[in-house]
Amino acid sequence: MAEDPKEMLDRLEQDLAALKHEYDLFFNGKRRSEPMKERKELETKLQVGSRRTIVANADKLRFNNLAGRFWTFANLWARTVRDLEEGRLQRDSGGIVMRGSGDRRGSGDRKDPVEREHVDRAAEALAEARRTCGLGSGDPSDIRSLRDTLYARALEISASGGGKKVEFVVSVEGGKPKVKAVLR
Repeated sequence: MAEDPKEMLDRLEQDLAALKHEYDLFFNGKRRSEPMKERKELETKLQVGSRRTIVANADKLRFNNLAGRFWTFANLWARTVRDLEEGRLQRDSGGIVMRGSGDRRGSGDRKDPVEREHVDRAAEALAEARRTCGLGSGDPSDIRSLRDTLYARALEISASGGGKKVEFVVSVEGGKPKVKAVLR
């Protein structure tokens, strides 16, 4: 006799919650190995369930929701394990997964995402471009503000670009000053 779809969905939901708990234990250092066996079992159950005919629309929606949640978690788990293996994540002394310290960029000269002298030159060039376009007063506090803004933006761009160096290019296009960031 075929299993009731509601019972199957309840069991799949329980299995997904249990698998998430096992992965949480693994990433928090309470489990030594990744729960691959449990993951494969749930994946197989989802594949078998996808081949079944589910008549009720509410049950179809619930099944698709569970399958989507599983695949979202599976991608997150795979990415986290890959980051652990590649050194972007590390375990602390208690075994808990943590983001790496700031030392993952490489050599010592690359710790700063942009050279301070370059930021100074870019800020001055931007201030000059703003003056020529009639947008700025040339006040020294404007240059300091531009310098701080450019440096903060360089940190953000470098972080999203994998720790690469950032260089700014200032130009005037259409009567407006433009700043472009280039990763090196």
